[in-house]
Amino acid sequence: MLETTKTLRPRRVGLAAVASVAALGTMVALAGCTPAASGDSDKVTITLSGPNQFTSDTKTFGPAWDDLIAAFEKDNPDITVKTNVLPLSSWSQTAAAQLTAGTAPELIFNQTQHTPEQVVSLDDAVQKPNEFSDTGKPWIEDFNPEYFGGEDRLGANVAGNYESIPFNLVSVGIYFNEDILKEAGVEVEDLKTFDGFTQACGDIKDAGYTPLATDNGNLPVGWATTALSSMLLVPETEAVNQFGADGEAGTSSPVTIKSVAHGYLTDELNMTSDPGFAATLELLKKLYDECATPNWSGIKSEGAFTGGTEFPGGKAAMAWGTNFATSQLGEVDFDYGTVPFPTVSTSDSDLATGEPAQFGVSNGGTGYMIPAYIEGKQLDAALTFLQYVSSPKVQTWLDETGGIPAVTALTAPPGLEAMNEGVWATVSLGGQNGGLWRGPKAVSAENTRTGYLLGTTSLDEQLVKMNDNAIAWSKEQAVDGKWTEPWAAQ
Repeated sequence: MLETTKTLRPRRVGLAAVASVAALGTMVALAGCTPAASGDSDKVTITLSGPNQFTSDTKTFGPAWDDLIAAFEKDNPDITVKTNVLPLSSWSQTAAAQLTAGTAPELIFNQTQHTPEQVVSLDDAVQKPNEFSDTGKPWIEDFNPEYFGGEDRLGANVAGNYESIPFNLVSVGIYFNEDILKEAGVEVEDLKTFDGFTQACGDIKDAGYTPLATDNGNLPVGWATTALSSMLLVPETEAVNQFGADGEAGTSSPVTIKSVAHGYLTDELNMTSDPGFAATLELLKKLYDECATPNWSGIKSEGAFTGGTEFPGGKAAMAWGTNFATSQLGEVDFDYGTVPFPTVSTSDSDLATGEPAQFGVSNGGTGYMIPAYIEGKQLDAALTFLQYVSSPKVQTWLDETGGIPAVTALTAPPGLEAMNEGVWATVSLGGQNGGLWRGPKAVSAENTRTGYLLGTTSLDEQLVKMNDNAIAWSKEQAVDGKWTEPWAAQ
């Protein structure tokens, strides 16, 4: 699964991508964002507002995006598209507030906190052909069913409706600086096991570099937790898998939100007593103690890589990054590659099975939805844009941004094989978006493990706190999903 710089280095397009968020990011809003009105009855203006996953610019998503907008407007001369680039610090809170106030624009990033009633259901729209596709099939059938749609209705919300469209797919991995590894005497093979990885971090420190660039955001801790959970929380995940994608009794892979919420609300799932949770946190702390940037808790989350500029600046041997991050490395003077998260062995934990980590390619990359109050020509124009960006029209944009296509008619750019092939590229039973680790909307953008990782909160205290958060989240899901079962009313 190793990829070298010769295959990873993208065509230089002058972009500086930032991590997705899949589902990952957090942004602060521009004030005064209101739904656009058209001054010309024959011309419609719509606005798209969301996180900048592609560049570090605060005014534009970058030249590749500008080219995409220009191409769309040329093909659709009756529609003008404006963009609001939201800064990284608190986009989620502000976007959610705008949605509630009815001032969010026609297209908003789909990881904004919301309820199903606040956005347009796309269920009817996706059953009709995409006007920019030549398949003649319903729009939903143009997508790769492994990631969106299909029998399990992947991508549907808690109410069972499609509410957003993925422009691309996202995957993550650990980028490494080949030159630093050589200087530290570390082989890429050393990074394949958790014990070998943490020992390599010591050698990298001795060579004068940060082992794994890390910041105080929820991405590095969330991605590492997802990887560790895929190896250590398998029994707990299998036990709660009791509801299918339709909300009825059954199973689903990954497990449904309803299955996880049911587990917590019935106490069949409890972080304080189920051993996989403690084991995951213990290894997470070891990773941070041995490998993370020493002052990580004071580093703001921004840029394409975890830890800000440490990795592209040649100061860190490794960093987490999405497939979008490759575009920031076009001008670096070192060779690089990517590896998946290391495998936990029985020497690291008694709960380990020796199976490799899973993360998976998913539709948690770039996706947008439409507020429920958008109507008429604005609604039609927003739907037209969503169709356009999920059609063969965007192959060049995907190539220039490192995007993995969500529709089957397109191909992924070369050099992403380490992220989108093999076991690592397969979504685990627990899924990506928190898995069994859940928290209510109020803390959704926070790194809720900071106290434990810094040693100011005990393991037991941390488990109690996070279990309470998971129960609070479960109650929110029960309300949003309008579940009527007795256990959901607890």
